[in-house]
Amino acid sequence: MKRIILSSFLALAVAAVVLGVLTQAKAQFTHRSAAESIDVSSYPADIQTGYRVFVNRCSECHGLASSLKQSRSQEGWAQEVHRMQAMASSHINSREADEIIKFLAYDQSHRKAAEREKTSANPNDPPEVIGKQLYEKYGCSACHSVGGQGGGFSLDGIGSRRTRSELKSLIVSPPSGSAMPATAASDQEVNDLAAYLLTLLK
Repeated sequence: MKRIILSSFLALAVAAVVLGVLTQAKAQFTHRSAAESIDVSSYPADIQTGYRVFVNRCSECHGLASSLKQSRSQEGWAQEVHRMQAMASSHINSREADEIIKFLAYDQSHRKAAEREKTSANPNDPPEVIGKQLYEKYGCSACHSVGGQGGGFSLDGIGSRRTRSELKSLIVSPPSGSAMPATAASDQEVNDLAAYLLTLLK
């Protein structure tokens, strides 16, 4: 009898642990999904279809927040999607790739363009202040971190490792094979971005 009671107790304990893990995982997934989604109800029907394909396919291998924050030209998005499509783990066919590219390009020229307008820098601010605003405007924090904030490669101390000229060159023409897109920033914006990066000394 004691053995049966002990077995039942252990079974209940295991079930409770499993339920707790599943509940936590569900909560994390729900939170992550909410943080990595946008309202596309006003988008054309075909673009909404592309968004659903983007969510379903791209989330199989990575989070969506980076793509929803980054800024690229239509050509840049096409290159990135095709790069992902070529990976062995990808299940994206050519039709789906085209739909994803159409969504990303449309989202870039509408939602992201509107957000950039809202965060336009004050031309009277110092270059490094404008550069920091541009850093956020172009979604650099999606793939880079500063002071532990952001994702991917840390830029802490880059101001003591690179010259202004080197930084400008990296911004305009990222290394071959790099996931970093060539920026559509103007010459002045590149100067301001470099000015901000030069302040990151530690």
